[in-house]
Parts: sequence; C-alpha cells; structure tokens
Amino acid sequence: MKLIKHIDFTKMTGLDSTLWNVDVGEKWHNNEKQHYVNDPENILFDNGLIIRATRQGKTIRSARINTKGKFSFQYGRIEIVAKVPSGKGTWPALWMMPEESRHGRWPKSGEIDIMEHVGNEPNKLYTCLHTEKYNHRLKEQYDRTVTIDGMVSDFHTYALTWEKNRITYAVDGKTVTTYERGENGRDATHQGWPFDQPFYLIINLAIGGTLGGEVDMECFPQDFVIRDIKVYQ
Repeated sequence: MKLIKHIDFTKMTGLDSTLWNVDVGEKWHNNEKQHYVNDPENILFDNGLIIRATRQGKTIRSARINTKGKFSFQYGRIEIVAKVPSGKGTWPALWMMPEESRHGRWPKSGEIDIMEHVGNEPNKLYTCLHTEKYNHRLKEQYDRTVTIDGMVSDFHTYALTWEKNRITYAVDGKTVTTYERGENGRDATHQGWPFDQPFYLIINLAIGGTLGGEVDMECFPQDFVIRDIKVYQ
C-alpha cells in the first residue's frame, strides 16, 4: 500500500479548514451530555490535537470534527496515534461514516468504529461495525472488546485495515479483531455488509450516554489527544 494522506498534528497550531469540519450543537444521540462547540478552549494544539472536555456549572463542553465532503476513502488502511482520557463518563471515538449513504440513512449504509473507549472501563477497547441488520439498537452487531493494559496512560497506534470482504483491527501493530463478510451465517448483502463505498473520518469526545455511562462531574477537564493519522491504499 502507498501512503495517500498523512496528518501530523504535532506540527500544527490550528485545525486545517480545508480538511476538517467542526460539528456544533447541544443535542446528540445516545443520551450524551456534552455540548459540541467550536472553541479554542476545546480544540487546541500542544504536540498534537487536543479535544478537551470542560465543565462550566452543569454544562459540559467538548468537540467533534469530521472530514465529510473534504476527504474520504474506500478500502485501505488507517493508522491513528492517540491517547484516551481516563475520567469516568468520557467516551472518545475514532470512527467513519459513509460519504453518500448510498443504501439509506443510518444504519443502512453502515458505520465503522476504529476505536471506542469509555473511562468507566479504562483498559477496554471497543471494536464495532454497525449495519442495517446488525447494530446496537437491535442488540445484534459486530462487536468485540479487547483488553489493552495501560490504555489510558500511554499513546497507542489504533489501526484498521479495510478490505472488500474483511475488516481487521490492530493495536500497536498487533491484530486484535477481524470481521468477515457473511461470517457465522450473517447476511452478506448490503443489509449486513454495506462497506462498499467511500467513508469519511470523525473524531470526537462524547460524555456519558448509553455507552459512556455515569459521569464524574469533578473529573474535568479531560483530554483526548491525537498526534498522527496515516491513510494507505
């Protein structure tokens, strides 16, 4: 594979608006508690991109950015060097959504989660795929967890290799999960495997909600730090 995109946040002092969009709003899915804002207090740079969750009274502010309409890819490998926060209730994620949603709105066109973590389970990595037939609302999805010692204390390289009929997850160069199209008798059509179109990247730090769980309101600020992203095809 050849390197087609390299985003080195350690060399940046601001977000590249030709590549990234910033989501803003108070209401989000999964009963999350954060307000997403476009504010230098919550999107900042110090040897990497820092997405910082802060609290003002009862209001929690955080950030979510994406590359929709600016960068997407289909098949290949993505590697992201990141360090997750440790506060209870934090829910950082590196994930991808379809650029055009050719099969319909979520979950029909799929979702690829590269990495999810929750502060209430500090050494657990979530690796999930969502499709029309297999998603968390149906309590049936491609969903495995992996124990990563020191996940909150160190930077790790979270990688995903996306092939036509297979998606493989790795951490620090070691394969941890592989999903196969049609595995275990699952639907191999787009209803069960809609990963046949370009996807764009999303980075966010959610708080609370159905996966984030109980929030320690005294733990803020909390930082999700991303140093480097490489995409190969």
